[in-house]
Amino acid sequence: MKLNMWIKKNENRIITGAAVALLAVFVAVSFDYFYDLNDDVLMKDILAGAYTGTPEGHNIQMLYLVSAFISLFYKAARGLPWYGLFLCFCHFGCFSLILSRSLTFCKSVGGKIIMAMTEGLFWGGLFLEHLVFAQYTVTCTLLAGTAAFLFYTTDIELDGRTFIKKNIPAVLLVSIAYLIRSEMLLLVLPMICVAGVAKWGSEEQIFTREHQMKYLTVIGLILAGILFGQITYRIAYGSEEWRTFIEFFDNRTELYDFQQPPSFEEHREFYEGIGLTKSEKVLLDNYNFGMDEEIDEVMVGAIAEYAGKVKSAETSFWGKLSVKLRDYIYRFTHGRGAAGSDYPWNYAALLGYFMVFAAAVPGKYTKEKIQESGKGTYLKNVLGISWKLGLLFVVRTLLWMFILMRDRAPERITHSLYLMELCVLGAMIFAHWQKICRLKSRRILAAFAIVGFGVAAILILPENIQKVSKKQAEREAVNDRFQELYDYFGNEENKDNFYLIDVYSSVSYDSVPYSEKMFKNVDNSIDNYDIMGGWACKSPLQRKKFAKFGMEDMEQALREKENVYFVRQKEEDMQWLLDYYKGHGTPVKVTLTDTVAEVFEVYKVEAKVPQA
Repeated sequence: MKLNMWIKKNENRIITGAAVALLAVFVAVSFDYFYDLNDDVLMKDILAGAYTGTPEGHNIQMLYLVSAFISLFYKAARGLPWYGLFLCFCHFGCFSLILSRSLTFCKSVGGKIIMAMTEGLFWGGLFLEHLVFAQYTVTCTLLAGTAAFLFYTTDIELDGRTFIKKNIPAVLLVSIAYLIRSEMLLLVLPMICVAGVAKWGSEEQIFTREHQMKYLTVIGLILAGILFGQITYRIAYGSEEWRTFIEFFDNRTELYDFQQPPSFEEHREFYEGIGLTKSEKVLLDNYNFGMDEEIDEVMVGAIAEYAGKVKSAETSFWGKLSVKLRDYIYRFTHGRGAAGSDYPWNYAALLGYFMVFAAAVPGKYTKEKIQESGKGTYLKNVLGISWKLGLLFVVRTLLWMFILMRDRAPERITHSLYLMELCVLGAMIFAHWQKICRLKSRRILAAFAIVGFGVAAILILPENIQKVSKKQAEREAVNDRFQELYDYFGNEENKDNFYLIDVYSSVSYDSVPYSEKMFKNVDNSIDNYDIMGGWACKSPLQRKKFAKFGMEDMEQALREKENVYFVRQKEEDMQWLLDYYKGHGTPVKVTLTDTVAEVFEVYKVEAKVPQA
């Protein structure tokens, strides 16, 4: 009897736990968990101590509080994959929160099980790639989307104090999302604001003292969380060395992510004016700018500014706007098989808009109230939901045009925008469905929604399983080659050497990106190699790493130190290296010392002895 009472009392937790566990086991058995990009791998290495030899709280990409928090776990037990566990905890934790809240709208156990199955299939089908190949940008958006979902589905009838308490988890999720990836949280923050405006606009009386207290307090707490994260970040990175690097980092991001270094020959006067030679400009083109200490924050900032002016002069704003608007419409409306479309995410969003509208039209009116107040009640509901969906669509359009106009729309950003939008739409479906008084209407709509999203999930899942399986096989083949290289670096004979890797040679092979598995071959001992560019280049962390190996800078160490070597993939050019040293008046000779995995070549670089 007590057991039955306990099960009844905790059935939502049991169903949620079972659904999340099944999804996690399915992913773990069918696939492996990967870090999506080499950026994520470097973040993990910094946190774990594999980069500098000590777990670091200054992770550069994340704000300080969350990176310092993760690094504490590595300090306590360095051999465990804490960063991977953190990402997975965020992913499955968010799914758990969304599903748990969804189940509160169901009364019967059977309905809850069907709900869990539908959401599990839909979540797994649409989000599978990001569960397997984890990327912190997507993780940030998932936390923000979950916060919007929880906020919008909070019972609107609650008194102000209870409403605020209920939304403390949502506030914390937004704050953590900002710490993980501040730029991404700020990008999707307008959608969170849409959820807030739409929720507040659902009140019978909008501008009452209690309602102002309810919503403005939640907004204030979110802003306070963001402000606190930013203040602690400024304090943690407040030293002169870190401030200089952050300026370099921001300028480098602007140059590579949103502009491109103009060609040297066409813009020779500009480059010579800032003191950059042709051989040095090549370092910016192939990302090996770590070789030259003179390429600093001021120079990179000047190039980024100049590149922006050149880019603006080449294409008019209105001409580009027209092209990007057509691209936006194409991506959002075209389906399976259409090159460049956002299928299946776009169709899932379209289904979401339709279901929200269908849930809102019946409203909270019974048949008798409709007869009393006239058919205008339906029109009122149509208008009420139309401005909410219209506002959401306008904001999503502006966000999309922003990223398209900046020529920066990788999947980790576009999928994140869809994910955020779907969380808001999902919350609207539940909130408006709950207002339908007629039981028959509610059941019809619930069945329609379950069938719609269930069929969508069943159609999406097999295709995504095949896609992810193929991608995993490709990555494993590439990773095997890189793992052989890193094993070579760490073997007994070479462990006291240091290897500088050409950037393009380090990120991919045959256009397949290199990444690592989260939970296999975990080795957090210090690495005796580094790439010659990238976002951690010229940072205090890199200088700390170099100091451990008796190095001051790449140029001098590679030319003069006996135990420092240059590594490239065979197909990558290395003439730039010879030209660079020659241009600096210190010509060198290179000698091939080893070939690894039939792909990588290891070279000794030595100063060329002048002929008598």
